[in-house]
Amino acid sequence: MQHPAQDERELLLLIAHELRSPASVVAGDLRLLLKEDSTSDRVRQMTEAADRSCARVLALVRELGDLAALSSGNGAVASSGVPLFSLCAEIVADSATSRETAATFCCAPEDEQTLVSGEPARLRQVLTSVMYATQRERGTKPLCLYGFVHREPATPEAVVAFGDPGGMEAAEVLSRKEHTFDRWRGGIGLSMPIAFRTIESCGGHLWSLSPISRAACALSLPVWQAPVQ
Repeated sequence: MQHPAQDERELLLLIAHELRSPASVVAGDLRLLLKEDSTSDRVRQMTEAADRSCARVLALVRELGDLAALSSGNGAVASSGVPLFSLCAEIVADSATSRETAATFCCAPEDEQTLVSGEPARLRQVLTSVMYATQRERGTKPLCLYGFVHREPATPEAVVAFGDPGGMEAAEVLSRKEHTFDRWRGGIGLSMPIAFRTIESCGGHLWSLSPISRAACALSLPVWQAPVQ
């Protein structure tokens, strides 16, 4: 009997394959139309809009492939540590030129070099997706990412909280996994299900900091332990 995870992976791959072929053909035809000088402004506007929509479909197809890879346990956890809080600082710096809403990052100096298990590119994707989803809910309100290490569990956890600047001093409160995170959010594709699956595959958690608002959340990942030689 085939394992359910294998069934899920094959289903996702089949859906991605069935969508990729027609979408690629349409995208190619639209690009050819956009090169035509004889099209009217109105037709060009419609073609450009269709081309953007087609690009979105192809992006979703790629995300389905990512989900399929994660369903098979492929590529989520690396054998060396990743500096989680350095990644946070990098994506906040990158967002300064691409987002209208301000974001900042702060971290206790003693925790700055904390490592977690994972693959750097996937963890960067997770942090970017969660930050974007949170910013989207906050509108014009500024966002702060606050990184710290929660040392009380048997396995220490690196935590990143996404919320109000100046309101993140109580680390013990931020570490409580009390509220479910809604990862099924429209308008942002499959980025949040992918982030959720990636975090779970690394042994971490993603939760909301409020039972009624999506505008603040937190994630945790186990602190990486160097293998004993």
